[in-house]
Amino acid sequence: MAGASKKIRVTDIARLAKVSPATVSKVINGRHDVADSTRSLVEKVMKEVGFSKSLVQTKTAQTIEIIVTYMENNGTIALTREATRLGETMDIGITVSQASGTTNRDVYRSVIDRNPLGVILLLNKMPDRDAALLTARNIPFVIIDPVSDVPSHEYSVGIDNWSAGFDAATHLLDLGHRRIAAITGPKDARSSLGRYAGYAAALGTAGIPVSKDLVRNGNFLSDEGYKAACELLDMPVDKRPTAIFAFNDLTAVSIYRAAYERNIRIPDELSVVGFDNVYPAAYMAPALTTVNQPFDMITKSAFDLILTARAGSVEQRHIVLPTHLVVRGSTAPPRDI
Repeated sequence: MAGASKKIRVTDIARLAKVSPATVSKVINGRHDVADSTRSLVEKVMKEVGFSKSLVQTKTAQTIEIIVTYMENNGTIALTREATRLGETMDIGITVSQASGTTNRDVYRSVIDRNPLGVILLLNKMPDRDAALLTARNIPFVIIDPVSDVPSHEYSVGIDNWSAGFDAATHLLDLGHRRIAAITGPKDARSSLGRYAGYAAALGTAGIPVSKDLVRNGNFLSDEGYKAACELLDMPVDKRPTAIFAFNDLTAVSIYRAAYERNIRIPDELSVVGFDNVYPAAYMAPALTTVNQPFDMITKSAFDLILTARAGSVEQRHIVLPTHLVVRGSTAPPRDI
């Protein structure tokens, strides 16, 4: 009985938050008719006392939700395709939602209403208050390739971005390139920082300092990638890069466009390495040398984390998977200039 007396109840949360038990129940159940300030207060108290509400009275849907910031051919489509394929083999339905800006809270409350097996997050950032909503309802969620450090009690699946960046740059160095540019992802993205650190380490190992003139910040999207590529390829011939490492394939496509507009031939005058190995990398002319992300393994690991979390048997909460470089026709030794 001593253990039972310590159990935190809805009435205890209400007393600590100085609200009614009915208000606490609304927060727990993801109801919309609660002021944001009140909801934040209740969620804060719940987190402080370690309260979580079991959904024993609510049927869990045999679905896994995928929440994305945007749907672009930069890995999100590949992962969603793999999730759909894997879900079919396991009789698990897949639902995809987009969360951006002020729509976030409605998206997560809708997820709570549907009560899926779990959630896979392909987001720039997971807001704490939204994580609290899912945690309070015991809905496990897995963050894919997280932007920042993930709390130890949450779940994540990522790749070894440092080694991937190192391998990409080393390949270009082995071909004889020395003016190797990089077009990065968002400045605050941990994946981009890891790729950049690997790229810089490879150059350093070869005794080549990183030149700020050869590094451009992108955002993993086409427009910024194209702008960065134009800046690099408009440099004087004796200073412009002989190779560019694009931190995703969508950026590499933009490099091809910029090079074509300037009559710069790939790979004769410019080598290009991408990252992701998604369509149309293998079908470009020439086919793109790129870092392969194991989207099948990423998806399977996310599913396994969700299902083992539901079973209460998770042994490893944070998984890091290897990548490998796929060498195709977009890289070659630099010609003499």
